[in-house]
Amino acid sequence: MKKKLFLVSILFLPTSIWLFLELSTINSKRLPMFGPKKLDGKDTVYYTAGSTFKEIMDSDSGLKELKNFSLDTIDFPLFAVSFIKQNYKTENYRMAALSEYIQFKKEKIANIPFIIITECDGMNAENCFREFELLNKKLPSVHNFYWNSQSFDSLNKSFFIHKPTYVDYSFFALVDTKRHIRGYYDARYISEIKRLIEEYQHLRLKHEKKTLLNQNKIENK
Repeated sequence: MKKKLFLVSILFLPTSIWLFLELSTINSKRLPMFGPKKLDGKDTVYYTAGSTFKEIMDSDSGLKELKNFSLDTIDFPLFAVSFIKQNYKTENYRMAALSEYIQFKKEKIANIPFIIITECDGMNAENCFREFELLNKKLPSVHNFYWNSQSFDSLNKSFFIHKPTYVDYSFFALVDTKRHIRGYYDARYISEIKRLIEEYQHLRLKHEKKTLLNQNKIENK
């Protein structure tokens, strides 16, 4: 009898998981997609930032070695990215809330990849904004890169194209598995980092749900 119950439970486990995920809060919230969009027949095509990061990996404009760093969708299904201009050099408060989380609530953001790209003139590399390297030492999921001043504006604007008026370029942009931009967050404020955490977790759960259901389809074949 126990064996029969065990077999029945195994058979119904995938269905139970699917039902739980469908009725959970994962599907109760839809995050917006930012950037330009267009109609392709009856479907809406949303802006993606994927090609931009391919250019980063293939370019020599980065002043910190990027060739061995890959933002693939396996290791980095989602990530948050921010661009720091040189005229922000004395404005450490722009990352105040992130720094506070790293200091006091590190466990809440330890699994979120933060990509910080700072503007740097190759002719004056010693003057680069290097304060954010300290964040990486305190939290390995923070990745800091330098980018040549000549192409910095075009790079960061590609992630803030058609941005809301209140968003500054030092904000974090949350990028999903399809490289759509799903949110902007002001790292000066605790409430904004808290919102980033919640929305990152929301997208991560949806991604894991989709992966689980796809694996179940394959196994059923």
